Amino acid sequence: MSAELQSNSEVIEIHIAAQRSRTAVRAVRRTDRQLLWQLLFDTAEEALKFATNCRASAEPVTAHKACELAG
Repeated sequence: MSAELQSNSEVIEIHIAAQRSRTAVRAVRRTDRQLLWQLLFDTAEEALKFATNCRASAEPVTAHKACELAG
């Protein structure tokens, strides 16, 4: 699953993927596929809720902002 966020002229994709027994939410820069940050969640539901909040954010979701959103 992937959602896109616009940051200036840079497009960042938010991915949700299984990782071992947890679910990862990752931010990847589209131009060079560079991983910007990754957070792990115990359930897919938590990951989806977090990814939805990232997508709804009016500001770019930096690593620092992602940690704040995750609590």
